[in-house]
Amino acid sequence: MAAIWRWQVLALMGVLVPGGANADEVHPHPELVRTYYDYGVVEYCGLVDMPVHNGFALLRNDQMARGNIRREDDRLARIAAIAAVDYAYQDHGLSGNKSWCRTEGAAAVERFTVYFRTRHLP
Repeated sequence: MAAIWRWQVLALMGVLVPGGANADEVHPHPELVRTYYDYGVVEYCGLVDMPVHNGFALLRNDQMARGNIRREDDRLARIAAIAAVDYAYQDHGLSGNKSWCRTEGAAAVERFTVYFRTRHLP
């Protein structure tokens, strides 16, 4: 499943960049795109609670500080992630969203909750 979302993010980010590009040229901070993507999945699945939201906020802020990420790069990461989440949601169909939430949604909840508690990724 993880390979699928990476492909979707990279494909959508390629659309956003004129002429397409490989992953490194498309967005210099793929980990930030993944963080936004995971949070989008959690939102679609209705799994957001305080530890998840706070874990997301801490992780995003830490990534922004460590990577010295500019505002424009942050905006492009959010756009790419939102498009990928929307595409994945539509791609799964009505019955497939339950399994999407049980797999990717649960993994994202775990990632954010663990980061909230430990400040380390699982």
